[in-house]
Amino acid sequence: MFTIILPFIFAFKSGGFWLKRDIFYEQPKVNLRGEYLLIATTNNISNPIICSTFPYYKQNLDFLDVCSIIKLREIDNNLDGIVDKIRLNIGLNLFKNKITSINIILPINYKLTSICPLQMQSGIIYQHYFHHTMATDLQVVGDLDLFQSSSLHCSKKGIHDFYDYSIIEDEINDNSYELENIIERYSERNISTHLTNVYTNVISGNKNKFNIKLSVRYPEHKISYKPGFWHIMKLAWIQYFAIYVIIYWFVKRIRSYVFNHRLVLFYEESPTVKRK
Repeated sequence: MFTIILPFIFAFKSGGFWLKRDIFYEQPKVNLRGEYLLIATTNNISNPIICSTFPYYKQNLDFLDVCSIIKLREIDNNLDGIVDKIRLNIGLNLFKNKITSINIILPINYKLTSICPLQMQSGIIYQHYFHHTMATDLQVVGDLDLFQSSSLHCSKKGIHDFYDYSIIEDEINDNSYELENIIERYSERNISTHLTNVYTNVISGNKNKFNIKLSVRYPEHKISYKPGFWHIMKLAWIQYFAIYVIIYWFVKRIRSYVFNHRLVLFYEESPTVKRK
């Protein structure tokens, strides 16, 4: 009993015996949904800029759409069938106004297929506030990364699709389409995408057009998830067995020493012989 129980106590007290979470790396499958939302403020408070493909904005705020050019391109650099990068070009007609802030939302489909399958609708969100009002060109380069406030729970049914709905939902309440409410709902997600490694270049001038160039790469993502029962037992058994072998050797040596030197009183019972 001492030999069996002591390795478990050592393994448990040393920490990491029960694996609570693990990580894996995977390049996600990311595809644009063909939708976009651009909201820009200008030095004229009563004349913001709103360009979008969503029906609510097209029906109610189409008169604020001054986007003359919208180009979206998905790039597969290594031709493996997985998109590695996107490029977005937007041209705005300023009409003598000056841009003071830019907010861009590009809804995407995000999918993981290896260890812990995941499918969700997420977004590429970029926000920039200008310190001066003479900017006419904005160039942005960044990487798409995965944010997790908790480890991903792998579903036994197959694909984890808890967030498989649009980040800009169709609501009756007009307040749900306001930018601050969209960002607030998105920030409450346990799993979401955001831009990292962002480099921004602002060019100033006096043109009546404002050009935006956004380039986003899709590198491998580090995903944290909760392992299953057999995964936990596999690693726990290795730790237990490694300590058990060492303790068993010591206990065997101590037991042999005690009995060979007759440090305790003992007797050996011979098996009885059955006679016919």
